[in-house]
Amino acid sequence: MSSYNLPKLLIFILGVSLQGGETRISFDGNNKRDPLFIQNGEVLVYSYDEREDLIRAVRVDMADFKAGPTPIFDDGRSHQTEIAYSPDGRWASYSECTGNLTGKLVIRDMDAKKQFEVKHGGRGAYRTPAFSPDGKRVIYAFAETGPMQLWSVNLEGKDKKQLTETEGLTHWPSFTPDGKRIAYANSRENNYEIYIRDLDSGEEKRLTKNRLMDIRPRLCPDGQRICFVSTRDGNYEIYVMDVDGGRVQRITRNEERDDFPSWHPNGRQLVYASERDGSVDIYLVDVELPQEVSSK
Repeated sequence: MSSYNLPKLLIFILGVSLQGGETRISFDGNNKRDPLFIQNGEVLVYSYDEREDLIRAVRVDMADFKAGPTPIFDDGRSHQTEIAYSPDGRWASYSECTGNLTGKLVIRDMDAKKQFEVKHGGRGAYRTPAFSPDGKRVIYAFAETGPMQLWSVNLEGKDKKQLTETEGLTHWPSFTPDGKRIAYANSRENNYEIYIRDLDSGEEKRLTKNRLMDIRPRLCPDGQRICFVSTRDGNYEIYVMDVDGGRVQRITRNEERDDFPSWHPNGRQLVYASERDGSVDIYLVDVELPQEVSSK
């Protein structure tokens, strides 16, 4: 059985298959964010509201889905959001908040159970970490002396480098598989648009042109497509476009919010958080080649 069919089969057995190539894979209805497949799709991680005062990072073993999520970290006192993993799965990075506007970016060696923290001046929030494809650096957003920009550190939180210096706020970095380009959203046009930048030359291309909000870009594993969230049609919905900004395809059509999309390693499905009747759960949806095209 192929690596594509196995994880999908497990999900359909253990989850609930819905119409339109969509599968529901969580059922508690608690608020959720940042779903991400690791270990070739065998494990799903995300953050959810364990209590009203605690956002917890959890993992689900897709081979034993009905056992439910388990905490990734022992610390049950701080919020853990926007978790990212290195390509080999050894390192994790996430935003941690302990209240009173005290936040930090953690980089953790999951094997050695040792962690490092990124240090900046000021009290700005650390946002949206992502690992470089070679697993040697963490990219994240932080506002040190002006608007939020992208920064880079090594796995010990050192050798800090600023990657962008633009107007507006810059968020949600995502690498192409070769590590040469990075996609992100920026608010310089008084609304968030999606851009892609060549890291060597600094050349930047704007991919979306929309009077409303385009956010959370993520490159497909083959680097050919980008999933993202947009409010262009009046609601938070999920879309896919080519890496050059062409062939924009709307994926979700729900009355409530669809958000936080991420690719399955097979490159043919997206996992995301969806609000239905006031409850939020995780869904998996098939992504076909675009049959309809909308404005960028």
